[in-house]
Amino acid sequence: MQTVAIIGSLFFWNNIKVNFTKFPQVQFIHFPYTAPKQSIDLIDEAASQSDILLFAGSIPYYYCFEKIQAKQIQATYIPFDELTLSLSLLSISHNQNIELSKISIDLPKEECFYQVMEEAGIQPASSYLIDYCWVYEQHRKIEDFQIDDYIRFHKELYESGKTKLALTSLHAVFVALNQLGIPSSYMVESKHTFVTTLSKAIDAYKYSLLSASQIAVVSIRSRENNIVNNLLFSESLEGICKTINARVSQSQREPYIIYSTRGVINKKNIAYFSSLIQPLEKRFETFFNIGIGIGYSLQEAEMHSSQALFFTNKYNDQTSILCLIDEESRLHGPIFKNEKNIPLFNNDKQILEIAEEIKMSAKNLKLIKQFIVLNNNRPFSAVELAEYMELSRRSAERIINRLIDNNFLILSGEEQPYNQGRPRKVYKATTQFNI
Repeated sequence: MQTVAIIGSLFFWNNIKVNFTKFPQVQFIHFPYTAPKQSIDLIDEAASQSDILLFAGSIPYYYCFEKIQAKQIQATYIPFDELTLSLSLLSISHNQNIELSKISIDLPKEECFYQVMEEAGIQPASSYLIDYCWVYEQHRKIEDFQIDDYIRFHKELYESGKTKLALTSLHAVFVALNQLGIPSSYMVESKHTFVTTLSKAIDAYKYSLLSASQIAVVSIRSRENNIVNNLLFSESLEGICKTINARVSQSQREPYIIYSTRGVINKKNIAYFSSLIQPLEKRFETFFNIGIGIGYSLQEAEMHSSQALFFTNKYNDQTSILCLIDEESRLHGPIFKNEKNIPLFNNDKQILEIAEEIKMSAKNLKLIKQFIVLNNNRPFSAVELAEYMELSRRSAERIINRLIDNNFLILSGEEQPYNQGRPRKVYKATTQFNI
């Protein structure tokens, strides 16, 4: 059973509680306010007592936006949509028989009104609109939002005789106008919008639980590969792992392996983990390559971690490099240097078709394609491919030869190793591989 905290006015609560029967497995708790800004004082307690926060609208949500982001709170709000506006206008037209040109309206986005008018084939003679679209774009701080501006908008139009009714999306405005004796209506609370919004929030919450339970594997290797069988370094990692609820593999060789879960290795903890690595750079006089792998199984997470670690070798920055491959085989990184992510394979159907055609393992083909994408289809050697796939050089050469025979790879030339030795062949994918 999930617990949902509703942060909104008593009026809002009374309007939506009739829909609670649609969610028999959900417990609802109300945290009432009389003005949206009061949501700031409610969010901490509401979050501590619930799984999901549901705000009455965008205004209270954005008052709490910084806390939601900082504390990674599962939260959403009831959106304002065309259905809400259409039902509200239909209700006024049918029950109060007031012309559209005699109604003042406040709403989140002015475009919503014109969209409804266009689709309904209505050409309003005049319209009195005020919106707060900037709240969504965050171009101005939410502190700039003043309820009095919207009360004054409706009041002046009514007192000047231009309007007969105010239609508001803000409950505090509705209450204030009623106290002033100005005829007003509150936007209809759409059952469909409420049910859809909460259903999506519950699905997202369940996914977050599943995501948090995924396995995370962290591979750490010193840039110079000089921390082998180093008990002191292993003990340092043990200390780090205690602070993030993870454990270190007992194998004291590089790469050192840390086992954890997706819930622990989130972006916030990755930043914390990175800050803990910095003292180790000074202590052991080296930078580190760090690969994080996420997966639904230990084998998948270990494979992704190994691949992420391999990708860090592409960078020679005078700093430690951290890359991550998630459960969808998307490469992220270097972390904290850019926010890009790259899909490491394009189409499983294509992989299966090629595997069937050349009688090769689909798993190996997927790894090869990932390797080629990672390296931007630059020429590569059998040694590089073997390292990435964790195979022997001979096995990698057999795979390469089969792909050449079937026109998926071509011999691109030879390169001279930095150390003394024979030149080695390098290969490149053909267009038939559809990279």
